[in-house]
Amino acid sequence: MTKEILARFESATHEFLNAARSVPAEKLEIAPDEGEWPPSYVIHHLADSDAQFLVRFINVLSMDRPAIVPFDESTFPGALDYPNRNIATSLTAIESSCAQLVDILKNVDEAGWNRTGMHVERGELTLSALLELTTNHRIGHIDQISR
Repeated sequence: MTKEILARFESATHEFLNAARSVPAEKLEIAPDEGEWPPSYVIHHLADSDAQFLVRFINVLSMDRPAIVPFDESTFPGALDYPNRNIATSLTAIESSCAQLVDILKNVDEAGWNRTGMHVERGELTLSALLELTTNHRIGHIDQISR
């Protein structure tokens, strides 16, 4: 099952990257609806959240029941200067973090997939559950950027 989730994660990454690269330059800064992020912000957000997720995976694999600290994505655009960020850099970061995560997780055994971390809001999460959450997060953004 976990290998299937890892394949879904990798596939979703490629699907997101294809969708992001197909957004016309003139639409990158236009939010599809009131109160939503423009495609450029979604791209930067995924790059930034991938960095957070990667640390979670590394910690769960290398530490005993580490704390998994949530992040407030609403602060990212201002704090991380989304209006002045480079789209190509964020797309490269997404591609690289996916490759790194797949490389780390591809040989994890069953005991590794059952390792846990303690999420402040969600409670105990296995490595497998973290990958499922990360994959679903990515899939949600494919839909968001494709509008």
